[in-house]
Order: sequence, then structure tokens, then C-alpha cells
Amino acid sequence: MEILRVQFSAYNRKKNHFAQCFVLIQEINFSVSDVYKICVSKDYFICSEIKIDLLIRDKCKGQGGEFWDAYCDAENKGFSFTDFSDNGNSNMHFYRFPRISEKDFEHIINRIGGNKILETQKRTPDFKVKNILLELKDLQEESLENKQRQVSISKLFENIDEYAINIDPSLDFGELTSSYHRLIKNTIKNHFKSASGQIKQYNKNNDFKSAGIVLFNTGLYSLPHELFKKMVTDILNNETKTIEFALIFSQRMQTNGWDMYAVFASEWVGNQPIELDRLKSELDKLVNKRMTEMMQKNDSSNIIESQKPISFEIDNKVFYWNPGQLKFPWEQK
Repeated sequence: MEILRVQFSAYNRKKNHFAQCFVLIQEINFSVSDVYKICVSKDYFICSEIKIDLLIRDKCKGQGGEFWDAYCDAENKGFSFTDFSDNGNSNMHFYRFPRISEKDFEHIINRIGGNKILETQKRTPDFKVKNILLELKDLQEESLENKQRQVSISKLFENIDEYAINIDPSLDFGELTSSYHRLIKNTIKNHFKSASGQIKQYNKNNDFKSAGIVLFNTGLYSLPHELFKKMVTDILNNETKTIEFALIFSQRMQTNGWDMYAVFASEWVGNQPIELDRLKSELDKLVNKRMTEMMQKNDSSNIIESQKPISFEIDNKVFYWNPGQLKFPWEQK
């Protein structure tokens, strides 16, 4: 009976730590799909390439110990699972990382002389500043978690002959890159389409000087800010006439329970009106204020969750996105 050793990195979504994992499995029963199911049953999600070795029984027996026990389990039970976890656990993280919300943005709008447009039975934009319309859209969901998007991704990469495929959007996939980015950009385009419809509806009975969209990225963590900006720029230049500019704002945080990495990034895209010059600076001031409050009081009720790897399995292939593994304080130089 031949036994395979399947090696990979994985993330435990219950205990919130990374681990090096090994599945020893009978070669006759091996499939990527079965290995993935074994891992998920242990609360681990594969987030790296998969390496496979054919083991030699006599050498495994000679090594003895837990490794030989795992080999015997694979022989007798079909497989064995072993994990060597790191010391991470984001549940231990002390700080409650603040999330900037639509309500916060409304306060900023009021400070610069604007107001929230009263809601009616008809769809309207969110805000008005000196005859300039603004619609805020919050990208709160990770598109890689969407089952329909996962199927589309699997079809796009179906000809790549790998056990596991890294689907980080910042990578170069050659001729597949533009198609993959188009899939992601569709999520943003849907928000533009919705905002455009609201602005056109408002324009039936009201005049305005110009209109823009405010895009908060508080959940689509797999989309890097620079690529986010590039996609928004392309939509503004080629796919809309109603919306003339955008304010994009990325919020993300990652912790391993000991150290924390945080990003707040905001910038204008398109033809930003001078009447809104104060908007970004006020947003930046709010971020600094909230971060100071976090260090002093740490009582935020609206918080951002730590980034976590995402993976899924379709047609005997694993697709994964990994934000990276933070170093621990004792590993820093």
C-alpha cells in the first residue's frame, strides 16, 4: 500500500492561527477534494501551494515516533492529519480597531456645509454639498466568499494544471489577468450602476452641478488599494457619464494576537470639485482621532475584523487568497 504525504500551509478559522499541515493518505484514495474536506473538518483552510511526496515505508518506520504513528493511521484508517500551528490567535488581540461608517461620513458632510438628502419613496443620492451630489457605497463583503464568483473564478483558471492556485488579484496571471480583474471590477461597477440610477432619479425634479460616488472598502480585503483605484479610474473614464469623480477609502486590519498591521487609505479619483477640497482632509482627521481614541479608551463599538485567508475547492482544485502571515514580536529584527 502506497502512502502519500500532502504538505501545505493552512489557516484555522476557529482558533485564528496559521499552521503547517500534513495529510498522510493512501495513494489509491487521494484527491485534492478529499484532502480539502479533511482539512475543513479540522477547521483548517488551505492557503498555500500543495506539495506531495510518495513515502517509503521502511524509512518512515525507522524514523519512528509520531511520524510513524501517523503513517500507521494512514495505512489502517485511510488518512492521518497533523498540524504544527504558530503562536497566533487574533482572539487575543486587545485593541478594538475602529471602523469608519456612513454615519461618521454624514458628520463630516455636515461639518463642511453639506447635508444628508431626505429619503423618499424614490431612490435618491445620500448627500448634497453646495449643489454637488454624493452617493456613498460600502464594499462590506468579500467577493471571493461569494459562491457564484467562486464558480466563475474556477472556470477562468480551469486550464491551469496546479493542485492549488493563488488568486491574489495583485499577481500577474498573464493573458488571464484582464479577465480576472474584470470579474472583480464587476462588483464595483454594480455600485456605480446603482448610484447612477439614484442620481438620475433625483435629477428629474432637481438640478445639480456635478455628481460623485464615495466608495468605502471595509470588507473586500483581497482588493489592494492601488488596484481598487485603477479599477475606479477605468470605470469613471469608460463606463459612466453621470458620475464624474470618486472618493475611495480603504480600511483594513490584520492581527496575529500580538502585533497588528493597519491601513487607512483615501484619495480622489476623477474630476473632484474644488467645493469638496476639505472633505478628504476631514476624513483623514477623523481617522487620526479614532486611532488616538483606540489607544486611549479602546471602546469602539463599530470595529473592523482582522483579515483572514480565503480558500475554496472546485473540481479537484483549491483556490486561495492569503493576506500573509504577520511576524511575532520575538521574530522582529
